[in-house]
Amino acid sequence: MPTPDTFWIYASTISLYLIVLMVPGLLIGVAAGLRGWVLAGLAPLLTYTAAGLAGPWLSDLGLRYNAGTAAAVTLLLAGIAWGLRWVSVKRGWTASRAKQDSCRPPVVWSRRAHIAVAVCVLLATVLSVVVVLSAAGGTTAVFQRWDTVFHANGIRYIADTGDGSLFGMGSVNWFDGGSFYPNAYHLVAAPVYALSGASIPVVLNAVTVPVAGIFALSMVALVRQFGGRASLAGATAIVAATATTGAYESVSSGLLPFALGIVLTPVAAVVLHRFIARPGLDTGFLFALAAAGLFASHSSSLIGAILFAAPMLLQRWWRKEGKVVGDVLRLLAAGVVAALLVAPHLLATITFSAGSYPYNPWASDIKVTSALGQLLSFHQVLHHPQMWLAALLVIGIFAFRSLDRMRWIGFSAFGLSGLFVMVACYGANPLVIILSRPWWNDRYRLLALAAIPLCLLAGHGLAELHRWASEATSNVSWVQSSRQLGRVVSVATAVAIVGALAVVTNGFYAKVNATAVAYAYHNYPESENRAIPVSWNEVAAMKEVGKLAGPDEMVLNDRFDGTAWVFAISGVRPIAGHYDPSVPPPDATLLADHFRDYDRDARVRETVKRLNIRHVLLGSSSIKVEYERPMGLRDLEGLGFLRRVYTNPDAVIYEITR
Repeated sequence: MPTPDTFWIYASTISLYLIVLMVPGLLIGVAAGLRGWVLAGLAPLLTYTAAGLAGPWLSDLGLRYNAGTAAAVTLLLAGIAWGLRWVSVKRGWTASRAKQDSCRPPVVWSRRAHIAVAVCVLLATVLSVVVVLSAAGGTTAVFQRWDTVFHANGIRYIADTGDGSLFGMGSVNWFDGGSFYPNAYHLVAAPVYALSGASIPVVLNAVTVPVAGIFALSMVALVRQFGGRASLAGATAIVAATATTGAYESVSSGLLPFALGIVLTPVAAVVLHRFIARPGLDTGFLFALAAAGLFASHSSSLIGAILFAAPMLLQRWWRKEGKVVGDVLRLLAAGVVAALLVAPHLLATITFSAGSYPYNPWASDIKVTSALGQLLSFHQVLHHPQMWLAALLVIGIFAFRSLDRMRWIGFSAFGLSGLFVMVACYGANPLVIILSRPWWNDRYRLLALAAIPLCLLAGHGLAELHRWASEATSNVSWVQSSRQLGRVVSVATAVAIVGALAVVTNGFYAKVNATAVAYAYHNYPESENRAIPVSWNEVAAMKEVGKLAGPDEMVLNDRFDGTAWVFAISGVRPIAGHYDPSVPPPDATLLADHFRDYDRDARVRETVKRLNIRHVLLGSSSIKVEYERPMGLRDLEGLGFLRRVYTNPDAVIYEITR
């Protein structure tokens, strides 16, 4: 459902996000010596690195996190990168010229090729925008899934308080001490919210709409780094924005930081390859920054990136392109630097893991044939297999050998697909639970991870179709008579193949992908007769609470209805700032169970006074149909200590009168 922001506010917000997303990373990348597609592809990750490091470290130093201090940290990282590169050159510590050339793409792209790839990335970004906005039903829709309320409240918390610590934003729900969560996603979005003047729902949508475009850009950087043809880069960019299991299904589940980690994962192989191909202070620092950024974005992202890129190292050692011991020692040294950069995150992770927050594995047990079908046809949320992408994947697999330096992608696909099948089919096995814990034993997350190399293979299949068609037409005598004509025919063939793909997939499966993403907004066909957790009337009530509440006041609300969004919408601290019922603060449990006993329970009165609660906000529908309103918040109408001050069809606000 929408919030009352105009389209132009939304357009300016997404423009601001793209600036925030690219400019800091470009600055650090240029200072580190990156150029071209690799610079563009790594820029988003380096931006999230700068923000993800800035928040916790500034908090430890007692400084506020905001656009200014984030910019200062960005300049510091850029200065370090430039200094390490300058010192290496000045002291002669850089490798030989031949070694430096070894990490440059061996395939030269023409200017037309660069333009064609840029068009493909632009097409992917447009598809991403169309898919997300179609799914949301507008530019201002509110996310309705489980974790999205936590992310929304976290962004507002950081922007309002300047607290970029790893436990701070969790205090919106766990107000008795906070809860750990890697917050790079929120640290980038918070300045966008602060500077744009838009509402939190608009900011969340603005951060989400280019997700498949970022995925496409990461894929292009990967292909470019490993010397792939421009046709492979462009084809993979298009597939990245077409496959449901790539970026879209994670958004569908409300796993917004995880979706970010997925689309940034491909560039992990880029920085790894640059470092081992030309070891140096500059490439090592860049590798450490990338590893730190992935960990700060989502802890599973770094582990997933390691699994994704490990076959590249194995291929290098198999071909005797490098020595195992030397490579491992260099990686360990860079890893130590990365660990120092994310020291607050590591300590927080250890603290969280040793805490009382429960780990509940999914224990999935679908059939092996079903799991393989989901892998090969790029679908899981919807019963709509993407058979044309499956056909391209089959072609890419059979043409595996022509990948040359990128053959390791096939082994990456095999390994990650095997991990998905293991978790999807044998998720209750204790060993499987242990191995898949970084992904919460969740087959949906693991299919998204496996989709990365599978999209590359499908893109390879599309590129091979273009190569075969080009070779066939080039053998025609009238084409051979003119080199310029041959180029025109090659371009026309590429356009025809992409156009045919658009036709047979009904617009690159945009409608299918929009239906999948629509689950995040409860905007899918089956939801027509079901009340959504956060309705327009509830948003109106939350805004009204913002007018009624005094300074430092907390509002008592029901954990399971849409009012958990109240902090994101109005800035008033709720008792329940997340749908998650795991280990709630004791005060929250007491009030949920016994608030209606206010007149006869001294514990309730003392808690209400201590927490400065003056209002009660109740919504209507529940986040899950099986969740009922807690006993302490039922049947409040007519109680002597409450006065109803606002009501609408979906929400009511009471004032505590004594």
